[in-house]
Amino acid sequence: MSRDLSFWKTSTKVEADNKAIYTALSDAKYLAYIDEIPINEIQSDLNDIFKDWINYNNMYYEKGNESFQLMITNQFVRVDCYGMTEMSMNMIIDILLKYNCPLYDSTIDIRFDTN
Repeated sequence: MSRDLSFWKTSTKVEADNKAIYTALSDAKYLAYIDEIPINEIQSDLNDIFKDWINYNNMYYEKGNESFQLMITNQFVRVDCYGMTEMSMNMIIDILLKYNCPLYDSTIDIRFDTN
């Protein structure tokens, strides 16, 4: 089973809907109303947390039946998960929350933020 976990940061309330933001950011578009995120620090945290996983160019990670692939821009992180356990996905979610980037679940069109 595959699933994508998507993350971005906003410092103010955004009037655009989450699905439109997700679509634009997935197409690597730059949105002026979305904050930039510290991609080097996020990548470093992923490498630390998943240090026991095989890591291909800091973009694809695998261990046993679990794997994930990253799409990272200055404003967006999308993690395409394949066969991942809930515990492994929660570790990714926790890393991004550390940078004020709440999860957006495109399957159910909900962003788990407080705005």
